[in-house]
Amino acid sequence: MEVREYESGKEGITRLILGGVHGNEGRVSKKILEKIAPNPSEGKVVIIPNLNISRRGYISTLDKNYTRSPTGRMHRSVLERYKPDVVVELHAFNSEGYKSLIDKDRMNKKGVPRMVPYREDLPMEDQVLHGGPPPWIKNKFKEHASYITLEVHEDYGKEAEKAFLFVLNAVISSKSVNEIRDRLKGEYQASMKKAGSLLQDYLSRSD
Repeated sequence: MEVREYESGKEGITRLILGGVHGNEGRVSKKILEKIAPNPSEGKVVIIPNLNISRRGYISTLDKNYTRSPTGRMHRSVLERYKPDVVVELHAFNSEGYKSLIDKDRMNKKGVPRMVPYREDLPMEDQVLHGGPPPWIKNKFKEHASYITLEVHEDYGKEAEKAFLFVLNAVISSKSVNEIRDRLKGEYQASMKKAGSLLQDYLSRSD
């Protein structure tokens, strides 16, 4: 498994960026990750472009059996090894899956809140959706923006790429979770407010 580590040499937060969690998602995340060149001023950045090295069948991170799958075990192992302060989990959706991701009843259907577009005024191919941690790890990442799940269309456009890179660079260059959250709020205030409200409701629910 390819692991890229970027050390600043100074004490600071650890940011972990995970791509290729499912199936061929690595093809999409790899293209985006090739466009960033981390140079953190503090702490470190760890990038794993393709977590699903086993290329086994699809299993959702929301599935209760996910952490027993090869990819799920690797996911858990990576978190235990690096003990990140911030995680960005990259995914790719297709046109058929879009409605499920933004479904207002997703909490009841899937056990997690609906994902929120950073900008709802754009076509689906140019939207980047964001949400929080999967159920199995949510109790360790309760701070908003400490675990960012991102979804981009498999045939994403220029605006989506721009937003994706903005988020990744905000995570890489910020020195704390609060700074990341503030930078994202500064760019996407309404979207971050909605996502924060959904996250609080999600975290308040017992498993």
